[in-house]
Amino acid sequence: MLRDLHIKNLAVVADAAIRFGAGFNVVSGETGAGKSIVVDALALLAGARASSDLIRSNAKTLTVTGVFTPEGTGWRACLDDVGIEPEGDSVVIRREISTAGNNRVFVNDQPATLRLVQTLAPFLLRIHGQNEELGLVAPDLQRTWLDRCGGAKAEALRKKVATAFAAWEHLAERIERRSGQERARHERIDFLRFQLTELDEANVEPGEETVLRAERSLLRNAEAICSGLDAAVGGLYDDDEAAYGRLSEAHRHLDEIAQWQADAVGWAAELDELRIRTNELVGTLRSRRDQLEADPRRLDEVENRLALLERLMRKHGGTSEEVLARQAALRAELDELEADEADEEGLQAQAQAALDDYRQAADTLSAARAKWAEGLASRTRRELADLALGRARFEIDLEHKPRASSPLQIAGRAVEFSSHGYDQVRYRFSPNPGEPLKSLAKAASGGELSRLYLAVQLASRSNRGRRAQGATLVFDEVDAGIGGAEAAALGDKLRRLAVGGQILAVTHLPQVASQGDQHFKVSKVVRGRRTHTKVEPLEGDARTQEVARMLAGSEITDLSLSHARELIAGSAG
Repeated sequence: MLRDLHIKNLAVVADAAIRFGAGFNVVSGETGAGKSIVVDALALLAGARASSDLIRSNAKTLTVTGVFTPEGTGWRACLDDVGIEPEGDSVVIRREISTAGNNRVFVNDQPATLRLVQTLAPFLLRIHGQNEELGLVAPDLQRTWLDRCGGAKAEALRKKVATAFAAWEHLAERIERRSGQERARHERIDFLRFQLTELDEANVEPGEETVLRAERSLLRNAEAICSGLDAAVGGLYDDDEAAYGRLSEAHRHLDEIAQWQADAVGWAAELDELRIRTNELVGTLRSRRDQLEADPRRLDEVENRLALLERLMRKHGGTSEEVLARQAALRAELDELEADEADEEGLQAQAQAALDDYRQAADTLSAARAKWAEGLASRTRRELADLALGRARFEIDLEHKPRASSPLQIAGRAVEFSSHGYDQVRYRFSPNPGEPLKSLAKAASGGELSRLYLAVQLASRSNRGRRAQGATLVFDEVDAGIGGAEAAALGDKLRRLAVGGQILAVTHLPQVASQGDQHFKVSKVVRGRRTHTKVEPLEGDARTQEVARMLAGSEITDLSLSHARELIAGSAG
């Protein structure tokens, strides 16, 4: 959901802060007031290219900031990939465009790239404008919407197809590798054997390098360590003024005064404990000193072993554990290559069996899609009838893309296939009677695409109940070219679609504006010989006045006010 939008120095907007809410948000205003500037600002937050021409005159920098609270986890993965910490459940995007050309992008106050913003955009916004519809014409999105109509069944079928495809693809890659240049394959086997022989002979142990480095440090400094141990033993026991002798002398003095100072007995006992512990420590130090003799031969062994390990770690990984993991991977690849070499016919049989499994799963999915397509197209046409497109035609076709090299044949033709199945889902549309059905990119205008998007969303939702919260849907004048009853139907559909999510619509129709859960007005004012555009939320009488203006024009009458109240009350009911 889009929570906050802050615009500074964009076109005629000097400074505007807007707090949107859940559900249906409408933006209205007189012609030329700058309603579409809100959409332009959101387009910048979605990664649109920026020009210094957008900057307000006499200003040096344009800034647009949006605070989003997206659903799901996909957006978090985008941030993790670039090392940006999420701000709780929010994403804050800021674009700065300057007249000097020093354009900057920030995500959660961290410098970022425009590519990151474009990657995040699908999780945050989907903009449907008069000149461009983002996403509806994409075949992948058309397939996704169709599959959503199947609910949990579709998810299970798609998962089964994807699993079968992965199994076949792995075997196909093995066959391709097997049938490649014989010399290259044998060279790979020889290389793997050489690598594994080297690793096997090294007999690397996990964490071995850490232990050896500690031992090397000890051996390299054996002389200094022995000298220090000797000095410590001398100071504690061997020297004339050693600590042990001084403790014994102190103990004797305490014994002498014990007959007059009762506490001296306890103090003498403590000194006894210190003498015992000192004696034990001296024994430990002497034992370590006797063990730690300079051993050039052992130092050479450690140095040579470490040199071998470090060479292997440079080739295969930074630690002994990574070397061992690489060794296991090489062995698995060699085993696979040798097995493929020994059993070509068996590998071909496995691949064919995997392809048969895939075909069976994909056939089931395709048959289900045909039923879903019929239902979705029928429901979409009913929705379009309420949006001044009652005579439009809409169909969903399942096609197969030919591919000569494909091992999968449908109706005697080799076709392309993937983890999504072999269907190419195509939405076909004809807005006017007598015109042929065409792809959406060729058949529909921007306004028609926006309304078609709305119709498909509602039609696909009818099988799934309440719409899942997702990206904010933005419609820029989706109501262009319609009015009357169709306008009222459009407003009702937008309000229904916004349940459980968020929609932002720029509108000039009172029938649409009256349906909003939140209403914002864009207007121009002149201050100090400068034109300023402001965006303000409307409630109560102010909202009634705006809807009345949209009904009657600049001269608001008692009749238009009454009609406005009826519209607002009707939408609330």
